[in-house]
Amino acid sequence: MTTPVTRRRSERSRLAIVNATKELLLERGFDGLSIEAVAARAGVGKQTIYRWWPSRPALVADVLLEESDKILRPVDYTDDVVADLVRWSTRLAAALTTAKGHAMLRILTVAGLEHEETKSRMYQTLSVPLHESVTARLTAGGLGKAVAQTAADAIVGGIVYSILNEGRSFRRSRAEAITRTVLNGLT
Repeated sequence: MTTPVTRRRSERSRLAIVNATKELLLERGFDGLSIEAVAARAGVGKQTIYRWWPSRPALVADVLLEESDKILRPVDYTDDVVADLVRWSTRLAAALTTAKGHAMLRILTVAGLEHEETKSRMYQTLSVPLHESVTARLTAGGLGKAVAQTAADAIVGGIVYSILNEGRSFRRSRAEAITRTVLNGLT
């Protein structure tokens, strides 16, 4: 009985695919991006891409998650918890309502719905750090862990859900209102 050969990614091919995907997303957007175009631009076969990524949304999600650190800014710590969280939430809203940020959010949402592995990676790479940053700031401000976690759910979830529904028209003032409403409900 032979052991199946595990195919490893060539780092050069992986980088070519990632760079081609980024370029094509900027040129054509998600709807205009195809695996065929990525393969041609990267100089690899379609089968190479499909061996590493199960679908076009999974490929794009993986590429976008590599840049998630540009959105994930921690909450500042000053003497004013409310001001810190309002500033953070409006920055998050600003990042997720740019053309690139909103496209990223939509694509990642679709890819996460279609592929469990992408969903898990998105959760670990985006959701957990956002939630933990807000929770940590709230607990440092004197809230108990359980209450802080629930408030973080409401703030992060309220903003992201609203942006998914309202799109780029979501205003920063709404992010502030969501944050202040949740925090006012705690006192």
